[in-house]
Amino acid sequence: MRSNVFAVIAITALVASLPARAQNWIEFQDLAWGVGINFPHEPVGEDIEYMSSEDRIVPGRVWTAETEGGHYSLTAVSFENDPTDSLTAVFFAATALRAKGTATYDNYHALDGVPGWMMSVTGTDGRLIQSFSLFLNQRLYIAEGSVAPGNPPPSNFQQSITVLNAVGDRIQLNN
Repeated sequence: MRSNVFAVIAITALVASLPARAQNWIEFQDLAWGVGINFPHEPVGEDIEYMSSEDRIVPGRVWTAETEGGHYSLTAVSFENDPTDSLTAVFFAATALRAKGTATYDNYHALDGVPGWMMSVTGTDGRLIQSFSLFLNQRLYIAEGSVAPGNPPPSNFQQSITVLNAVGDRIQLNN
């Protein structure tokens, strides 16, 4: 009887702590880049040079956040001065992720009518990497979450990406 009471208390404490952990996540937006996503905390951003599939450098920005068991990054790349097509840009991003391990999910997926590619990859180190790449208006967006074995999958990060207009409204092409 005593062990049953202890088990109930332990399970209740564990379940009660789960919402508190989820509440730490923030809704991040960068209207200049036209993108939003949920991060575990305020990300660090830096400008980057992205090598395109045509071996040309195009400007971009990456935001990252680390947790004890995970790495979360959002990359935005501008092809405005070096136009490309969505299929080429998204396929190139997916190819780079495939090189990190074994793909367990690898398929076309659209978000609000915006074409993209969703992937899950088991890294060579056993980490689970989940990614969603989208392309709209000559911009490539790559959300990538990576967690060590035994941690919850980064699905909520990967699936929270949104493409935004200049005032922060979600762009929905399928309406």
